[in-house]
Amino acid sequence: MKKVFQFGYILMGLLIIGVGASLLSVGGLGVDPFTAFNMSLADRLHLTLGVTQLCMNLVLFVYVFLNDKTSIGWGTIMNMTLVGVFIQYISEFLQQYNLGSVGFWGKLLILVIGIVFFTLGAAIYMSGDMGAAPYDSIAPILTKQLHGEYNIIRSWQDITFVVLAFVLAGMHHVGLGTIVAAFGSGSLIAVWTKLLPKFPAQSFFKNK
Repeated sequence: MKKVFQFGYILMGLLIIGVGASLLSVGGLGVDPFTAFNMSLADRLHLTLGVTQLCMNLVLFVYVFLNDKTSIGWGTIMNMTLVGVFIQYISEFLQQYNLGSVGFWGKLLILVIGIVFFTLGAAIYMSGDMGAAPYDSIAPILTKQLHGEYNIIRSWQDITFVVLAFVLAGMHHVGLGTIVAAFGSGSLIAVWTKLLPKFPAQSFFKNK
């Protein structure tokens, strides 16, 4: 029963991430770096966000599998397959309210609410502790391999995906929200995490 609750808890976190990212998207001030890249790539390839994000997650998953299997669990699979779909359909639902035409201050309010939801969802998902998203596993792996500092490597990772999003689609999905998400999400997630319950770690693979 506890494991079922843990699955449901993670699913709730992923859904909240979807709501937050969708608010950022329809607000028009930019989304988080990884979503910005996937949206830009989807535009260029004329694919849906759900399909594009799943494909990118599979590419990153291979790297994670080869370098740190212990970060892979059911939460990894759920994140890979569901977040892009949630963002796609929730964004389509929100677009009927024309939130992009509320003016700068209205967009700024949507940005704040979107960041709050995005970081809360991420904190819930991570507190569930059933494996990390492939994108979130990259920086910890590189930190160990390069003997560097996590914050610096994660910042460069986010900057790289922002640049790639810009190259693919210009400023269409990149904006103030992208910068805030890249450099401010970590602190908010840390605050949320302190307030949330913790679960026993669940992974497909054990530490050697």
